[in-house]
Amino acid sequence: MDPKKKLEVLEGSLESGVIGKEEYDKLKEKLEPEVKEFDRKAEEMGRAEQNPEEQPKSPEKALIISIAVIALLFAAIFTYSIFSKEQPKTLEELHVLNLKGELKPGQGYVYKGVYSFVKFDNFWYTGLNSPKGTKTYSMNFRYSPNELKDIVIEGSLDRDFFNSKNEFYPTFNPTGKELTHVQLAIADFDTHLAKVFEKNPIGSCDRNETQICKSRPIVTCDDKEKLVLYVKESERLRAYYNGNCIVVEGKGFDLVKGVDRILYNLYNIMEKEEA
Repeated sequence: MDPKKKLEVLEGSLESGVIGKEEYDKLKEKLEPEVKEFDRKAEEMGRAEQNPEEQPKSPEKALIISIAVIALLFAAIFTYSIFSKEQPKTLEELHVLNLKGELKPGQGYVYKGVYSFVKFDNFWYTGLNSPKGTKTYSMNFRYSPNELKDIVIEGSLDRDFFNSKNEFYPTFNPTGKELTHVQLAIADFDTHLAKVFEKNPIGSCDRNETQICKSRPIVTCDDKEKLVLYVKESERLRAYYNGNCIVVEGKGFDLVKGVDRILYNLYNIMEKEEA
């Protein structure tokens, strides 16, 4: 029983005559410290209910709150770093900075003092003129000329034959193991020849051994009347011309490098052999 109830019982006993005044006073004097302590605790509990933030915190609660504050602080710093970063520049702005020499080598450079190459979204961009010189294109490559200088293009391409054709035949071995990179290399080549050289790609295979090749032309470099891109899987990287046929050999991203190297030569940006 709490001290308040005890005091009420004591007062009832006095009023009913069960105990006398003297005995009441003695017992009340003993209860008074308990009553005061009870009142103090009750007052503290009342304040805590009105102001929850003033409640004493357990060590676990304090730790959780500290972690939350730290997390919020890091989130604020991260958000600020994102929004305070300078927004990506346009390609035009990057080319201007590049020509002024204000970009780092990994961001851009001027090749042979003529061609401005800038890196944007992990691609290298430069401005290219159409063969007739009537249009200018901003085209991207996966590799820049400086990354491909060691690749020598062998053989010779019949340029008159190349220029006379309005279509070309990208072909490959459909049963190979490097089909992802083969298709990537072909797709890059198709984009450039279709957009800039205005030649229509006709998807082909070098053999009829898969379902997809049943509806495609079967083409190799032996088809002398056709302009051919032949992407072959091989252990070493090679890029060469064979009259009507452009051949890239290799594996993985070497196939993509070989295609970029060929394209730079077709654009007359890089010679077949670079010093």
